[in-house]
Amino acid sequence: MKKFLAAFVTIIILMTANVLAANYIGNANTGKFHYADCSMVNKMNLSNKVYMNTREEAINAGYVPCKRCNP
Repeated sequence: MKKFLAAFVTIIILMTANVLAANYIGNANTGKFHYADCSMVNKMNLSNKVYMNTREEAINAGYVPCKRCNP
């Protein structure tokens, strides 16, 4: 049980670090991506958020830039 818990905590820490390091957030529902501090990000459902580190990563994944924050 201790090994399972340690592995689970490690996964959560790595996932959190990835989210905190993301410069861009895509919306899986709309296909648009935003700067992480764009006001539209706060309006997204958590389940639609896709975290990306680079603009190129977002473009290559098929996302288009938000017209509000223009990433």
